[in-house]
Amino acid sequence: MRGRYIYQLAATILPNGLGNDTVDHDLGIFTSLRTAEKILGDYVESGNFYCPVYSFSIMFLPVNDDLEYESERRINVYSPDGKLQLSEFNMMSCNGAWSKNLNIDLRAVIDTGPSKKPYFTLYNHWRRGLATKCARISFLDPKYELGSSYNKSVWFLDDNEKEMLMDFLETKCKNMFSDKCTNNWMRIIGAFNNEVQGDEDSRILPYDLPIPNYNKLEP
Repeated sequence: MRGRYIYQLAATILPNGLGNDTVDHDLGIFTSLRTAEKILGDYVESGNFYCPVYSFSIMFLPVNDDLEYESERRINVYSPDGKLQLSEFNMMSCNGAWSKNLNIDLRAVIDTGPSKKPYFTLYNHWRRGLATKCARISFLDPKYELGSSYNKSVWFLDDNEKEMLMDFLETKCKNMFSDKCTNNWMRIIGAFNNEVQGDEDSRILPYDLPIPNYNKLEP
């Protein structure tokens, strides 16, 4: 069983009448990736969901010889039409900034999917393991990137949370990644660059990248 994976398939839906809250439906655990992808395809073609599907995801969960879960995780996120949008490996990430007072954690996660989108993740707890919600937010535009995050709901920020995010990103701070970093926005850029530098230098983001107006974020 060494190096063996099991694959958990889930659908994230937007329940009618619950605002922007999302719910994950477990569609099964499989020992074959081919089977999981086939089942996903079947749901795309004929899935009878009563509410709109926001995304599908297949989680790669490694197990050891005793069938115990290992710490590494990988997740592939698909749009409702079954096309791969993002691919993440939890070991390819770096802490950017966090606030105990605001109870948030921001982390750079590297997309290894087809589009290699630059974004950061925002968790609703300063210790992300205790978070219940997660948002993927583009570095380049005020938009969410599609996706769920393991056992955490998709987070769509309300107006007050958007303002809180903007204020936090503009807050002055020191940073270990570069003396060019003067605020939390640059810290998160530094975290992203730390992960891609040396392997994919073409993906490095400039520290003077303007902060998008995240007050315009919409689901």
